[in-house]
Amino acid sequence: MKDLVTLLTDDLLGTGLACVKRFVHQLHVHVIICDLPSACSSYIPCLSLILPTHLTQKDFGCIYVFVNCASITLSQQIFEHSFENFNRIIDVNTNGTYNMIQHMIPLMVNNEIIINMSYVAAFEGRRGQTAYATSKEAIVKMARPLAEELASMNICVCDIVPDVFDTSLLRELHVKVSNIPGDFSLFSARLGDSDEFAQVAQTIVENPLLNDINIRVDALLRMPSK
Repeated sequence: MKDLVTLLTDDLLGTGLACVKRFVHQLHVHVIICDLPSACSSYIPCLSLILPTHLTQKDFGCIYVFVNCASITLSQQIFEHSFENFNRIIDVNTNGTYNMIQHMIPLMVNNEIIINMSYVAAFEGRRGQTAYATSKEAIVKMARPLAEELASMNICVCDIVPDVFDTSLLRELHVKVSNIPGDFSLFSARLGDSDEFAQVAQTIVENPLLNDINIRVDALLRMPSK
């Protein structure tokens, strides 16, 4: 896989940065990080770069792996939820995912992989997650038709469906793990590490039989309804 190119969208404060590190050090691929101009990180491997601009095949050649991690969240019940906020969640999480895939397809030729990030709210949305759960379930529902439509190009489409991970973003929000609701009584009785998310992404890249699959990464953690 050496010299192949991976494109990743994320905020570089959690699972996305973990994917960058693992892809560079374990798969030895070049990583392009597509994010807002304000994006930054204290650790960017030497085989990666942040590119907040439009991509063309002339610039970088073909994209081998496309990891779609960028998303936003909002917790508001319908009584206080503006239609504008609902649309913003859908626009970034659902429309943004679809839009990036559509623009990346011309840069992908054969035997390529698209990895989208959903969230367990797609299956078990909590109170206040109407918009977020809707946006993430839409990503889950995209997998099969996209996989079928792109099969003739030898492009696989898979989803990773995580729960809350212990990331630098979580810590920046000053959220204590002890304050996160949920049943932590089952093994492994902890939040996931961001590198464990990246391990799943690496497995998808390395296993050509994985296609149209939603992989939950939550260690059986189940959130209460409220």
